[in-house]
Amino acid sequence: MAPLALSRDDEHGETRDLSRPRQLLTAIFCGFAALLPIVCVVAPKGTVVLLLLAALLAIPTYWWVNRRMPVPDLRIAIALTLFVLWCAIASAWSADATRSIVLVLRIGVIFAAGMALFPIAAALDDAARARVGRWLIGGFVLALVLVSAEIALGYPLLRLFEAAEAGKKLVWFNRSAVALALIVWPVTGLLWARGLGWKVLAIPGLLGIASVFLESAAATHGLVVGLAAALLVLCHRKAGFLVTTAAGAMAFVGMPFAALEMHNQGWHGADWLPASAQHRVEIWNFSVHRIAEKSLLGWGFDGSRHMGMLYPDPSDTGRTVAALHPHSVPLQVMLELGTVGAVMALALLWLIARRLDGVSGRTRVFGQALFVAALAIGSVAHGAWQNWWLALVISVALLVPLTAAPASTGNDPLNGLPP
Repeated sequence: MAPLALSRDDEHGETRDLSRPRQLLTAIFCGFAALLPIVCVVAPKGTVVLLLLAALLAIPTYWWVNRRMPVPDLRIAIALTLFVLWCAIASAWSADATRSIVLVLRIGVIFAAGMALFPIAAALDDAARARVGRWLIGGFVLALVLVSAEIALGYPLLRLFEAAEAGKKLVWFNRSAVALALIVWPVTGLLWARGLGWKVLAIPGLLGIASVFLESAAATHGLVVGLAAALLVLCHRKAGFLVTTAAGAMAFVGMPFAALEMHNQGWHGADWLPASAQHRVEIWNFSVHRIAEKSLLGWGFDGSRHMGMLYPDPSDTGRTVAALHPHSVPLQVMLELGTVGAVMALALLWLIARRLDGVSGRTRVFGQALFVAALAIGSVAHGAWQNWWLALVISVALLVPLTAAPASTGNDPLNGLPP
């Protein structure tokens, strides 16, 4: 029988029944976990609304239970705050400082919501996490059914949103494929814990094959790299921290060299690459040369979108190389925030990798696979400050503490506060 959810109010000497707010908190996260995969498929930009709504509901409910606000990991919170402050400072030398500051405030709200939700998620007991896990699996299965039905029936849902040709349909599902390529890792961890073991690795494998038909190279890339990381960590417990830290270093240190080498090898005109990939090689090469011009402080936060005014001429292939963003998170950080911003980002990634390494059981393995997969996708696609992308990464990362397996010892950092 579960213990009574009673707490003594020290100020008034009264005993409060906390069963209802605890049940409400569990229900909030169950709804969040079930809706996340579905929202990511139907309307990926709605991930921002879902994350903020979860925070607005969970924070006061947590206070109702504990009579205090949630306290995030102090080191990660400090590192993230310093990074956002540097973004605000770097807005001063952006081409449009007002627009940049507004964007800083927007991403600051998203980061704040995520930082508040992590300690709340970590405070759930094992029974609540088990319920959240079941709802997540249900939502993930329904999301896969929706994608399959859309493709099989000729995109009827998509036609409700836009009268688009086939190319735009693929772009629309490109984001959905990326989202599912991240959500699959917490789901895989859950199913492993339910006794399926190594067989569950077939799920990201099959999803990787499906992403090829959706023409989502970013999703395929993330699934392949994530699967490789999961196999490495499964084979050797101590490999996890090395894999995650190496992934961060490769993203920020290796990406500029890789971009230059790809361009030098002529990949921007390679017939075996899709036109979009060829164009991206040109954009990356252009971005690396601009990074070298202002390597310390960068061109200013959100300065990527203004590069076209400074460099309006197309490349030799006739394609515009000054895009709204470099389609690479590490390159965008270095381009806009310089070496200072890149070092801050690497420090933040290192702290997150350390935190992940302390998670118990198989949750750690698939959390580390998620970390590497998100870095892999972010390095070759999407803008660093796109709200839907930031909300997606934070939301999927939140599934790690929400579905963490019971700790074997009381020292597990995700064991949470006592119920």
